[in-house]
Amino acid sequence: MGKSILQDNDKRCYLCGRYACGDPLDKHHVFGGAFRKKSEQYGLTVHLHHFECHIFGDESAHKNHSVDLEIKEKAQRVAMDYYGWTEDEFRGIFGKNYL
Repeated sequence: MGKSILQDNDKRCYLCGRYACGDPLDKHHVFGGAFRKKSEQYGLTVHLHHFECHIFGDESAHKNHSVDLEIKEKAQRVAMDYYGWTEDEFRGIFGKNYL
């Protein structure tokens, strides 16, 4: 698959909505580590500003656990709706239920 089912516009940051404008956008795999390839396969990726929203900012996906969990919960809801999965089916693919 590859194309995000979470974000229509890959030219804007998923979190803040701004264009790259000096802070390039990275593709963030919502479920990383062992589930990175599955995130890619099922379109569970978003674009985030590299410095502020992805890696280093206080409200970034990699520094703020609450932000990370919020993205994961939204991704699970969208994936379950998009693919017609139950919570158990989602857990079977991604190892955990985020709802």
